[in-house]
Order: sequence, then structure tokens, then C-alpha cells
Amino acid sequence: MKKMLALQITALLLVSGALGGMFVFTDVYTEIHARIVSVLCLSCIKLQPKIVREFTFNTTNNMSHPDFILDNLTKGPVFIEYSEDVCAACDTMHPVMEQLFNVHFEKQDMVVQTVQFHQLNVTFIYINIDHTTEKMRKTLPIFDKERIGGLPMFAIITIGNDTGNTKPYYTTLYGTLDLLTNEERINLLTEVLQESIDFYHQYEEGFHTEH
Repeated sequence: MKKMLALQITALLLVSGALGGMFVFTDVYTEIHARIVSVLCLSCIKLQPKIVREFTFNTTNNMSHPDFILDNLTKGPVFIEYSEDVCAACDTMHPVMEQLFNVHFEKQDMVVQTVQFHQLNVTFIYINIDHTTEKMRKTLPIFDKERIGGLPMFAIITIGNDTGNTKPYYTTLYGTLDLLTNEERINLLTEVLQESIDFYHQYEEGFHTEH
């Protein structure tokens, strides 16, 4: 009996040591924290963030806009959808994005596509954080305007005038937009996109001159 107990204790210590070594000597803990704790599936935690449509010049912690955003802004507004694999709300919003932009893509794809939306170029970017580069994944907190830390997240970036300077101007929406039907979601996103287009038309001359 004592021998069996000693063997069990030894086995437990070996397993604990192996797991401890895995967390100490690899980036497993960091990966788990970044992918599971830091970025939550909003539908999994039953959270419906309040929709705040106002545009702002201020990124999170005043982080710089990525170069690929600035490059695409020369063509028109940019719409980014952030998603992940295990996320019911992401699944709900997937067909909404396909219908809104008339694009078709798989959930694991990376998409960068310029489409015509109300007679203006809009660049649609789809980023699944489980299937993208670290560089693209790190853009997510830049636009987390309400510091929700959850997915799906939608950033709409256009341009505006900030005390005489033409700069990127954006808003961010979250989850299933606190709406019940896809028709309502499409209508809301269309309204916000139209706002971004109106801003772009108003300030595009100055932006192209500066860039």
C-alpha cells in the first residue's frame, strides 16, 4: 500500500514538474493568456457591449495606425472585421459581412479586398486571430476603442479634420451589434459606413495632398 502511494506521489510530482517546465520555458502561458483570456468571445460570456457609434482620432494608448491601414486609406475607408475560431457571435456575423460587401470567404481565410460601396472604394479586411500573422493580430488592441477585449470586433476607419490636420478617424463596434436580426445588423453597418464615406468625401483632398 505504501509502495503504491509512493509511486502515485512520484508520478504526480513528475507530471507537475513537466507542466511547470512547459509554462516556464515556453511561451505556452503567454499564448493561452493572449488567445483565451485577453481576447474573449463576447457571445460565450453573454456580453452585448453598448453600441457607441461616435468616431474618434484617439487610438488605444495613442498607438500608431498600421502602414497597411494608411496605404488603403488612400483609396477610401477601411473596414476591419476581427474574428476567431471558437466564437458563436463571429459565426452569426460571418454571413452579415458576406452580404454587406458581396464577398465570400471561409472563416479561416485572410481577406483584403477593395469593393465598391455606395460608389466609393471601401477596403474590407478580415482577420481571424487564430489564422493570421503576429503583426496583424497586434493591430486588434489599436482599435479597441471601448477596451472591451472581445470578439467579434469591427473597426471602420475613415478620415477627418483634427484642428486643421487630416487624419485617420475611426469607430469600433462589437459583437452582434446588440441587434436581433441580420437585416437590422446590415442596416446599422450600412449607416455607419455611409457616415465614414461622407467624412471621406469631405476631407479626401487634404488627405491625398499630405500623403
